[in-house]
Amino acid sequence: MKTTMNTPRFILLMSFALTASGALWADEKSAIAKVESLGGTVLYVAKDSKEYNVTIAHDATAPKKISADDLKVLSELVNANEIAFMHPETSDAWLAPIKSLAGLKRLHLEKTKVTDAGLDSVAGLANLEYLNLYQTAVTDAGLDKLKKLGKLKHLYLWETKVSEAKAKTFQDDLAKAGNKDLSVNLGVDKDLRSVNDIARLKKQREDSEKISAASTAKAAQAEAEKYAAIKEPKFDKDILPLIKVSCGECHSAEKPKGKLRLDTFEELKKGADGKAVVVAQKPDESLILKRISLPDSNDDRMPPKGDRLSKPVVELFKRWIEQGAQK
Repeated sequence: MKTTMNTPRFILLMSFALTASGALWADEKSAIAKVESLGGTVLYVAKDSKEYNVTIAHDATAPKKISADDLKVLSELVNANEIAFMHPETSDAWLAPIKSLAGLKRLHLEKTKVTDAGLDSVAGLANLEYLNLYQTAVTDAGLDKLKKLGKLKHLYLWETKVSEAKAKTFQDDLAKAGNKDLSVNLGVDKDLRSVNDIARLKKQREDSEKISAASTAKAAQAEAEKYAAIKEPKFDKDILPLIKVSCGECHSAEKPKGKLRLDTFEELKKGADGKAVVVAQKPDESLILKRISLPDSNDDRMPPKGDRLSKPVVELFKRWIEQGAQK
């Protein structure tokens, strides 16, 4: 059976809801004004946004010191996105009012007097994504209170009393519970990356290696095709440029190692101490071909250091010798 809402009653309910909403917003505005009167700052995250960031800082010119009673007003800041306690007197009692701020995403407590007890007020902030506890007195025991922060992504524990082992265990426990985005900072070069960050970096590395391997393979294929296309290689045009790159450092006019020069066709034909290093049409008797074909593990391979000559280049040398080692 279909029912309809009594129109006057519906209008009354809506009117009440809107009035209550307006009253709440009015209370929040009063709370913001109170925070500002204490020397705090409130900055909206964007134009026409209800969300804002709050900073409670030390103001030496303020008419009176901030007390825990003064900060009870924080419980009215229902649209606070971030709260930064930058006041050195911040204590556990100062945090009590924020436990009701379900929408709070970022909380700065660095360089404050906060202890494990203060984390009772943080434990229920289900939407918290960022928590900075740098130089606080928080210990391993306090960290256990934060296990229900399922959306926490960034936790700073630098210069606290939390051990690295405990931080790692805490991160692992949250990951098992479903939060794989939490990264923990314990100081310079002491970042415990989140499970998802590690997975992303691994994927990036694998992708990079695949791209690199594909690029290397493509370059090798292009090189092979380039040298295979030289059907009748000549010394000056095809062989000498390769010798200058790979052998010029040790077998030039300035530095003829083993009394062997390879910088001109005539010098190459002379060989070393009258012993030929290239025997036309006889690659198996050509010392230069033997040396450039040796594995990297052999001390006699040429060149003795750096990248060895590629297989397509060795094949080009062999083809040149087989065809008579022409100039």
